[in-house]
Amino acid sequence: MSELQDVIERAYQRAEAGHWDGLLSDWEKSDAFARRCSRYVRLGSAWTFLHQAAYFGCEQACRVLIGRGASLEALTHDSRTAAEVAEEKGHHELAALLRDASTGADSLWAPPVDPDVLPSSDRWNEATEARAESALSVAYGGGVVKIPKGARYFVDSLGRVLVGWHGTFDPPCGMSDQSMLS
Repeated sequence: MSELQDVIERAYQRAEAGHWDGLLSDWEKSDAFARRCSRYVRLGSAWTFLHQAAYFGCEQACRVLIGRGASLEALTHDSRTAAEVAEEKGHHELAALLRDASTGADSLWAPPVDPDVLPSSDRWNEATEARAESALSVAYGGGVVKIPKGARYFVDSLGRVLVGWHGTFDPPCGMSDQSMLS
């Protein structure tokens, strides 16, 4: 097992124990680590960090994981999504947030498998302007949209990059409320 894989395994054990404050702090310090955790799937159970966060009702962790590319459609070995896990544990508002956040496994905005590629979104009504502090690679339509350092782009309420038709990002063509762009 690689050193990074070992670190992720230990982090997953902390998630299983419900130690979210420490994990959130670690993810804040290293976005690359957060992106790798967001793609992790536990062998045997097929649970992800998102399933664990849903189980414990940790909305903040769910938001971070989704914003880093966690799949909302990922299924456990017994075919449960994170939203279903949250619902079963009585975290009804979180379950609703998780269901609403889904872009669909077959959509143009489906989350990427590659942890070095950011997720995208089509939630134009949530647009918040951002500026790329470094070059960004964003998943869209099975490909990758490149956003150069310093470029303006927009994110949804979960931090996913808004990408419009044909990979547009400034503005993302399809954004319905043009007043957000002024």
